[in-house]
Amino acid sequence: MRKRCYLLTLACLMGLTAEPALCADAKQVVPTMKYVHVYADSAGVSHFREEHLDFAPGRTEETSIHALAANGRTTLLRLRVGAVEDWHNAPRAWFLIVLQGASEVTTSDGEVRQFGPGALVLLDDTTGKGHRTRALGTVDHVAAVIPIADDTPVTGAK
Repeated sequence: MRKRCYLLTLACLMGLTAEPALCADAKQVVPTMKYVHVYADSAGVSHFREEHLDFAPGRTEETSIHALAANGRTTLLRLRVGAVEDWHNAPRAWFLIVLQGASEVTTSDGEVRQFGPGALVLLDDTTGKGHRTRALGTVDHVAAVIPIADDTPVTGAK
């Protein structure tokens, strides 16, 4: 539990400045995300260090992902400005926390909502038609996704 809290805190405290990096096996530019690492050296003195997270290509050219934990459960998702993810399901029930940018989500019943920085959304449509997502604004939409504990859908949860 402590590790998950640490990872969530890390995700929320990161500096969210993106810069491109060239993907090794393609000419596609995959953005990175800068963050500040506070660490202690061998003498116990704390320091700041600028670091970055690399994003790997996602399902489409407009999406990319970065797994925060070694087991790949806590993930950062990036949707490029103007990108649209057609109808899709959440791969598992998970909380999505918007860190940067905004998105518009359309559910299969036709309702449309917009989510910006700080929004917390439980995506639990692991079956059925799913939802459609569109990045809004002038900066990439970046969100942290954290699977629920038992990886089972929580349909009907209140």
